[in-house]
Amino acid sequence: MSLDADEVKKIAMLARLQIDEADIPSYVTNLSNILDLVAQMEAVDTEGVMPMSHPQEAVQRLREDVVTE
Repeated sequence: MSLDADEVKKIAMLARLQIDEADIPSYVTNLSNILDLVAQMEAVDTEGVMPMSHPQEAVQRLREDVVTE
């Protein structure tokens, strides 16, 4: 997905960000690259892949729920 300068200005306005006119072309490029990466990640077939809470086989230590003041 490719953004244009007007869309970047609208996004900046909605986010209440002030962007210099000279910086807009770099924002267009960077945001378009990010959206292209997201589109690539959405295209990956994840059928049968179990969701993980942590990328390593780490076990989180849990504590008992104790009512306190």
